[in-house]
Amino acid sequence: MLVIGCKNKKIFKGFTLIELLVVLLIIGISTTLITLSFNTVSSIEKQTNSVEEYSRFLAEESIVSGNIVAWYFNSTNQYATFVSENGVEKKISNLDNSIWEDSSSLSKTFTYLDGIKIDLDKNKLESPLILFYPSGEISGGEIDIYFEDYIHRLVIKNNGKIYNEIIDY
Repeated sequence: MLVIGCKNKKIFKGFTLIELLVVLLIIGISTTLITLSFNTVSSIEKQTNSVEEYSRFLAEESIVSGNIVAWYFNSTNQYATFVSENGVEKKISNLDNSIWEDSSSLSKTFTYLDGIKIDLDKNKLESPLILFYPSGEISGGEIDIYFEDYIHRLVIKNNGKIYNEIIDY
C-alpha cells in the first residue's frame, strides 16, 4: 500500500492541493513585488524623460533662434521665454504644465551648480532656474524629488546630459 493509502500507482501521479496552493502563493507574492518595483522605475523614467524632453526642446529653440532661453518652473507650473539682447522676454507658448503630474504632492528642490538651493514648492517663478545658450550650453543644476524612503535626483549637466541618481536616506 502506498503512503497516501491507495493501491493503484496511477492515482499517485500529480501534486497535492497544498503543494499547488504554496506554488500559487509564491507566484502571487513575486508578481506583486515585481509590479511594485516596475511602477517605481517607470515613474522615475517618466519624470526623467519629461525633463529631458523639455531640456532638449528648449536647447534646440535657443540654438535655432540664436537667443538665450530662460526656463522658469516650480512644483506646479512652468514656462520658458526667449531673452533678447535688449532684455525683452517673449514667452514660448507650447509648453504644458504636466511635468510634475505624477509627483505633485512630493517636495522638490533645485540646486544651482554653485550650491544655492531653492525649494520649488515655495518658488514664485520670479527668476529662471535654467538658462539655455545659443552655443548649446546650459546653466545646469540638480532637481531633487523627495519620496518617503529615497531621493530621486535629476542632474542636468552643462552639456545638456541628464542623469538619474537614487539616494537612500
